[in-house]
Amino acid sequence: MRVSVRLSRLAVLGVAAVPLMCSFPTDKSDEVFVVVVPSDSLAAHGILDRGGRDQVFARAYHRLTNGDSVQLSNIAFAWFSSDKNVATVEGGAEGAAEVTGVNPGFVQISARAVPFDKAKDGAATVRVADRFIIDSIRPLSIKYGDKLRFYGVRIQDLFAVDQGFGNLIPDVFSYTGSLEGLGQIDYWVPYPSTSGKPFFIGPGFFGSATDSITVGTTDLFEPDTLQPTILDINGLGGPRTVLGHPTLFFNPALFYEPVTTGSQDVDWFRFDRSDPGAVSFILESGVFGDTAFTFFSDSLLKCGPVPSYCYAAPSGWYTTAGRQVCNGTLVGYNQPRLPRTIIALRQPAGARMHLLSFYSKSGGYALIALRGYFQSDARIGPDRFEENDLCFFADSTFLNSNDSTSGVRKHIVASVSVSSFGDSTLTIDNPQDNDWYRFRVQTSASPSDTTTTIQTKARPFSAVDPSDIDIYVYRQSDKALMGSSQLAGSNEKLTLNNAALPAGDYYLLVVDRAGVPTRYSVCIVRGNACAPPGLAIQANATAPLHKDNAIRSVDPRSLLLRP
Repeated sequence: MRVSVRLSRLAVLGVAAVPLMCSFPTDKSDEVFVVVVPSDSLAAHGILDRGGRDQVFARAYHRLTNGDSVQLSNIAFAWFSSDKNVATVEGGAEGAAEVTGVNPGFVQISARAVPFDKAKDGAATVRVADRFIIDSIRPLSIKYGDKLRFYGVRIQDLFAVDQGFGNLIPDVFSYTGSLEGLGQIDYWVPYPSTSGKPFFIGPGFFGSATDSITVGTTDLFEPDTLQPTILDINGLGGPRTVLGHPTLFFNPALFYEPVTTGSQDVDWFRFDRSDPGAVSFILESGVFGDTAFTFFSDSLLKCGPVPSYCYAAPSGWYTTAGRQVCNGTLVGYNQPRLPRTIIALRQPAGARMHLLSFYSKSGGYALIALRGYFQSDARIGPDRFEENDLCFFADSTFLNSNDSTSGVRKHIVASVSVSSFGDSTLTIDNPQDNDWYRFRVQTSASPSDTTTTIQTKARPFSAVDPSDIDIYVYRQSDKALMGSSQLAGSNEKLTLNNAALPAGDYYLLVVDRAGVPTRYSVCIVRGNACAPPGLAIQANATAPLHKDNAIRSVDPRSLLLRP
């Protein structure tokens, strides 16, 4: 064990360990004082284990008339413990002494310069502690989603902490302190935690803390129904990561409060980020069924009694499972609501992004924002058309790419004079992903040129394929539905004649219905059939048959997000 580096700092304060250049003090001098400091290890740990041993060091100094001090050498010290039931001390050579912990408590370890009767003694406070102890918890009153801070000895050794009926969630990145001594760590308080003394378990110990915690009935962001909670997610994020992506916001302990008015309530967040780079959002709900679901939008306003909200027409947009507004028009399609919502944006649509979470049952949920493009399956990343989760992204891709013949073209034209469009690299890269493609149907070239066909093919990794994608065709001008194919599985085919699909611009919407990321290929051709490109394993499609393919009727003029 080394002498604390703090001894050397005394020189900065006017204490110099140099040969005496003045008269040596007499044994009756009151100008001598003693300083006692702990070893580096004892200072770093902040405690001495019961039964453990460590060192302290004493130095004697002579205070000069000009206010400076000089260290005295070859001084013998007498050592004392203020309470031998807590710790004992035994002097050694060169001002060192060994301290042994006996029982938990605080003790003064002091040293006296033996040659000087009137010298001022020096002392250091030493804490003796058991291997683990929770000293305190703060704050004593808390809401869901907020953090409790635990202070104590080897506090990082906790296996689990229960707050009533809830299991507290450790924030491992919050830990500071000594692994062999004093430290602190934060825990999120999730639903259904209740008031009382936290119960803890660790390696070889368990018990209840002495502090009693009062847990409120709402989370820390309430109220967030009439106005959004604004979350600034600028910056690089971290140090926590999710599948390699740094977190810009992370809270695993938020709460859907019991509904007090009507049949539904809302939690509303606005994420502000000026960085145009990729960003992802994850909301994972503990409320099962379709009673909790999420809207994502660029611009929301409160415009009526809950749950009525508006987007900023005509340029505003929103998307949710089964419908979205794009270019001022509301379109519907079949897509189930899932407890987990993932929104990954390679190119954010704006500097402000709203997340509106409806619910009708109370329960906990987690909310995460990540820097980068999140992939729930590392094998399936964004394809070359991404970002195309909304129709106006497909507009931009189509209008800015005039090459209609190359194999990587994004300007998709269906014409007998142009070979069919085909792409085998497409992906549903996250559950509930939607892919929009804008394409153009050319005027018939002959009397036999009467149909347009769109066909997809699953490209699974194994002989079992749980994926299920459906396809929809909308008119570009007004988003009128022209036709759809909603078979179980991901092999779809839609053929429309010229009356159903006359010359003009259209959108192909590929919808994930199973909540399963997948690779797929697609072809678009003038004619009755085409072969989606790319090799594909002969797989057993396990997606269940659809009970109902009727598309929910929506009012295209409505600006209200009524679920």
